[in-house]
This record gives sequence, structure tokens and C-alpha cells, in this order.
Amino acid sequence: MQRLLIAAFGTFAIAITATSPALANKTAVNSNLTQNQVVKDITPFNLVALAYQGKFRSQGIPGYNSLLASIRFGEVSGKDLVQRGIDSGRLSKETIDDSGYVRAVEYQLQSLSRS
Repeated sequence: MQRLLIAAFGTFAIAITATSPALANKTAVNSNLTQNQVVKDITPFNLVALAYQGKFRSQGIPGYNSLLASIRFGEVSGKDLVQRGIDSGRLSKETIDDSGYVRAVEYQLQSLSRS
């Protein structure tokens, strides 16, 4: 048992050490962008998760159970959420024309409303 704990801790320590420089590099790259540039690195799942957490409430997308009801009644669509992501600077303007991304957001919304 003790060997297992030591091995697990060692693996965890290596993972943490290896991840930190990768995150630092991502931050460094993003800090070189001008204010008008946006990096599209939010997955459809994360965009929907942000909406569920109420991060787009100020832009007319409700959060939590109100979001679920809005999805079921057809008041919020994948395209609506992508547009709010663009408006908030989380997604690039070209994302609205990416039908695969919009469909993936729609799928995530429908999956959320069924759960």
C-alpha cells in the first residue's frame, strides 16, 4: 500500500512539474497578442459550461436552471451562445461562420438540457 501511495505521489509531482511550464508558455504567447486579437481555444463544452455558470448573464444568456429552461423552450441556441462568446471576447469573430463549432455547441446545449 505504501509503495502505491509513493508511486501515485511521484506521478502526481511529475505531472504538476511538467504542466507548469506548458501553462507559462501559453500565458506568454497570449500576452503577446494585441487587444483586438482573440485566441479561439474555448471548446464547445467549455463555452456551454461557462454559460451554465452564468458567465453570459450580462449578455442575456441565463445561467443554471434558467439556462436549461431556455434551451428546452428554444430561447437559447448554439449560434446565440457562440455570438455571446464573440461579444465577450472569448471567441474570434470567425467562429460564428464555423458550422462545425456551432453544431458542437448546439449538441452540448442539448446534452445539458437532457441531463
